[in-house]
Amino acid sequence: MKRTYSCPQCHAVLNPNVKVILAAYCRDKRGLVLLSPQPGNYQAIVTDDLPLAQGDLVEFHCPVCSHLLTASHDENLASMDFRFSTGLEGKVYFARRYGEHATYFVASDDVRSYGEHVADSGGGVNFFGAGGDDW
Repeated sequence: MKRTYSCPQCHAVLNPNVKVILAAYCRDKRGLVLLSPQPGNYQAIVTDDLPLAQGDLVEFHCPVCSHLLTASHDENLASMDFRFSTGLEGKVYFARRYGEHATYFVASDDVRSYGEHVADSGGGVNFFGAGGDDW
């Protein structure tokens, strides 16, 4: 099933092909980051002009309108809108800390979580619960 990710501000599609494309800032450096659209796949491609170290807190922005994607309820998470080919839509939240693997898909009354750091992701997000089914 196809997943489409978009900016919550301008609604631009952030995965026009096989990767999610985001602008990223860390320690006065900026560059592009390509992420897998597949939940639980944490492989990332980072441009050479954005050197990241384990534990760095990365600020993500929409590459189209520059909207800050930091989640309003938790500064340790970034968020985007998602829509599946089945029509299901909602928000996806993911860890902003480089090397932290925690992703949450929130739709209506259902939450799916992925990644080995889900249980440790900053105090306020544990209420999201656990998941892992194909969605």
